[in-house]
Amino acid sequence: MAFHEIVAPTVKALFIQQIEGMILSGELRPGDRLPTERELADEMKISKTVVHEGLRELHRLGFLDIASRRGVTVADYAQTGSLETLTAIMDFHGGLPDGKTARSILQLRYYLEAPAMEELAARRSPSDIAALRALQRQAEEASTRDVQSLAEALFRYHRGVTFLSGNTITPLLFNAFTRVNLEFWKGYIRSEGVARCLERLAQFTEHIAAGDGAAAAQLLRTGLEEFMARME
Repeated sequence: MAFHEIVAPTVKALFIQQIEGMILSGELRPGDRLPTERELADEMKISKTVVHEGLRELHRLGFLDIASRRGVTVADYAQTGSLETLTAIMDFHGGLPDGKTARSILQLRYYLEAPAMEELAARRSPSDIAALRALQRQAEEASTRDVQSLAEALFRYHRGVTFLSGNTITPLLFNAFTRVNLEFWKGYIRSEGVARCLERLAQFTEHIAAGDGAAAAQLLRTGLEEFMARME
């Protein structure tokens, strides 16, 4: 039996967490001005150095704007944020995105994967299709274990589609959403059932092998739209 070290959060981390929470809950809204560093330090009973460093980290994450004359104001993180901002949002919601963010992620997935399916179908080689079928078999084998294993295999299959399409950036973007996509896949498996998931996977493979990227992209669109409808 092994016990793991318990690491308490730093004061800086707690400060960042509190400000993030106030922004994501709507208590602080875009354009709202924060008190000065000294005022925040005095009110929160922490050092001015912690406040200074925390505000700059929140600025880096896209949550705050810092200007020498205007001071510190809340930013519109949808316009100023990054993938790290998305991670902070998901952490605020217990590791999962809220409904609006979830739908946006699924829409992004379509915009990334549908062109990849069409490109792969158009330029497919025997080795590409062999690799795709191997990923499909991995999913079929994983389906005999548990939901987590199948979710991971489905993720690898769809990431494989983007890799085999020849685009070097799309798989990296896919990887950026690994955690949330695995949660989506587990929900999809539970709602559709294992047999339906594997049937649809086989259809993706056959459409791409036949050079029908449009059919594969439409199948993807239909599946995502059905899943988003269940989320409402």
